[in-house]
Amino acid sequence: MISQYKSLPKNWILTKIEDICTNPQYGYTTKASQGGNLKLLRTTDITSGRINWNKVPYCTKNPDDTGKYLLKDEDIVISRAGSVGVSYLIKNPEKAIFASYLIRFKPLINKKYFKYFLDSPFYWNSISEKKLGIAVPNVNANKLKSIIIPLSPLDEQNRIVEKIEELFSDLDKATEDLKKTKEQLKIYRQAVLKAAFEGKLTEKWRVQNSIELLFEEVLLKDITDIIMGQSPPSSTYNTNKVGLPFYQGKKEFGDLFPTPEKYCSEPKKIAESNDILISVRAPVGPTNICKEKSCIGRGLAAIRTKEKIEKYYLFYYLKYFVFDLIEKSTGTTFNAISKDTLESFKVSLFSLLEQQQIIKEIESRLSVCDKLEETIQQSLNKIEYLRQSILKKAFEGKLVPQDLNDLPACELLKQIKIEKDKMSKNGK
Repeated sequence: MISQYKSLPKNWILTKIEDICTNPQYGYTTKASQGGNLKLLRTTDITSGRINWNKVPYCTKNPDDTGKYLLKDEDIVISRAGSVGVSYLIKNPEKAIFASYLIRFKPLINKKYFKYFLDSPFYWNSISEKKLGIAVPNVNANKLKSIIIPLSPLDEQNRIVEKIEELFSDLDKATEDLKKTKEQLKIYRQAVLKAAFEGKLTEKWRVQNSIELLFEEVLLKDITDIIMGQSPPSSTYNTNKVGLPFYQGKKEFGDLFPTPEKYCSEPKKIAESNDILISVRAPVGPTNICKEKSCIGRGLAAIRTKEKIEKYYLFYYLKYFVFDLIEKSTGTTFNAISKDTLESFKVSLFSLLEQQQIIKEIESRLSVCDKLEETIQQSLNKIEYLRQSILKKAFEGKLVPQDLNDLPACELLKQIKIEKDKMSKNGK
C-alpha cells in the first residue's frame, strides 16, 4: 500500500519486507506435550505481548534438525493464522522451537525498528489487505514479504527506536497504573457481593425498619426451574434472524445481556425473557440475563426464578458463589456441571423485602464501579491511540530530526543486498 505514504524525508526509501530480511521460515509441525526437553512456541504464547516460558508447552516430537527451528535472540516471529499478523521480538529464549503457525523473520536492519513497524498502523492496514481464508483468516510468507516498509537511514533507525522507547515508557507506566485500578475494582466488586450476602449492606436498613436478620438455606431446585440447553441440528442455524436468537455459551455474553450471533429456526430448548443464563461447560459459571425468548445450546442452562426469590438477587448470588460451582464441576478435557449439581446448589435466602433492598445496595455501589471502569477504558483507549500516533509519525519520518550526514537508506539497502548474497553463497 504505497498510497499510505504521502511523502518521506529525502534520505528514506520505500521497499519491501523481503528486501531487508533473510528468507522467512515456517515453523515445525508437531503437537504440544506436557513434558520433554524442547519447548514449542505457539501463536497463543505471543498474543499477550509477553511470553511466559513457564506456560509454553514442550514438543511431542522434536525435529530431526533441531538447529533449523531453534529460536535465537532477536528473531521475530509473525502469526500466520488465528491472531493473524501478531508479531513478537524474541529476547533471551529458552531452548525452544517455533510452531507451524508462526513464521520467523530475521531483519538485517535495527530489529526494534522492524518490530515497531509491525506494530504500526501502516503494517496493520497492509495486513487487512493481505488476509486470506474465510473460516480462519491467514497470511503466508509471500504475502508478508510483499508488504511495503518505509526504510530510514540506519543511524536514524537507532534514534527513532530510542525516541519511541522514551515515549512508550511513560505510556507503559500509565497503562500499568490503570490496569491495577481495574483489578482493584474487581476486588471491590467481590467485596460488595460478600458484604451483601452476609447481611452487612442492609444492616442499617434493618435497624431503621426494625427488621430482624432472618434467612434460610434452600436448594436451587426449590426456588427455580432449571432448563438445560440442547444444541439443535446445525442445519437449523442461520444469520438471517429466522427463528429465535441462539446462544451456545459464554462467547455471546456481555456484561449483563448476551448478544446473538446466530438464530435457530427449530429450537430444542428455550429460555424465556428474564431467565438467568448460566454457562455450564467450558467455562462453568459466567451468567447473563436473557432479554427475549431464545434458543439455548448445551453449553448453557436457563434458570427461571419462582415467587420466593428475586431474579437479580439470584443473579448476583451466582456471580459471587461461582467458585463453589466450579469446584463441583467435572470433566478432564473441559469442566462441566450437570442439572443435578445445579439443583443441589445451596442458596442463602433472605426475605423478599430484604432481597429487594440488597439489590438496591449492590447496584448503587456497582454503578459507581461501572462509571469508573468506563473512564479507565476510555483512558486506555486514548493511550493506545497515542501509541499508534507515535508509530505513525515514526514511519512518516516526523518523530525525530533527520541528519544529512546519515548514510542514505538507498545505500543501506545496497549493503543489505550484498550481505544477503554472501549469506546465500555460504548456504545460510
